[in-house]
Amino acid sequence: MVADASLRLVVRLAPDGKPLGYFGRGELQHPTGLARDPQRRRFYVADRGANTIKVYDEAGEQRFEFGEFGEAAGQLNGPTYLFWHDDRLYVTDTLNSRIQIFSPQGEYISEFGRRGLYLGDLPRPKGVAVSQDGKIYVVESFYDYLLIFNRKGELLLPIGGTGREVGQFYLPAGVWVDNNYVYVADTFNGRVMIFEYLGEGDASDVADDSSSDIDGAAGS
Repeated sequence: MVADASLRLVVRLAPDGKPLGYFGRGELQHPTGLARDPQRRRFYVADRGANTIKVYDEAGEQRFEFGEFGEAAGQLNGPTYLFWHDDRLYVTDTLNSRIQIFSPQGEYISEFGRRGLYLGDLPRPKGVAVSQDGKIYVVESFYDYLLIFNRKGELLLPIGGTGREVGQFYLPAGVWVDNNYVYVADTFNGRVMIFEYLGEGDASDVADDSSSDIDGAAGS
């Protein structure tokens, strides 16, 4: 699946890249991020133009949507990237400088992040991903960092900074995590940076993030 912001639709692609169809025409204003709920067989699409998250079934029929323009909990301002993990939808609420977390039905759960100049703030967040042990990876594109948070939304580790050397970024965008590696789209450097994934045991010296999560916690 590819969100095509210019054509205002989501395109289905075969593994070899062959187009298989599309959905969302006439419904999406500026689609950006995509996430899939495999249990309910739903697709979540961030519609930046409408400041909503639209939800589709596998046939491409829109089932419901949630969100509206604003800064309050559950409201959105320029949502971009999405990630599905452990029955929750993580939404990069870019122009509100935060990550919001929603239930499968679009109910607000919690958030973290704020505008600011300090390392760990989110003046312009983009990509978001969650590892198998619950660590949250956020691309902060304004200062060119990949930031790693625990379940409580506390900063564990910054990676990067502006530059062209190995481990540095220049306007990074998306991030993806699997069991072995962390992939970051380093846009203006024209490359994908690949980092070895550190499991919970390997990262125990950085911070202890196993005590509680951010469910129900107020955003900072």
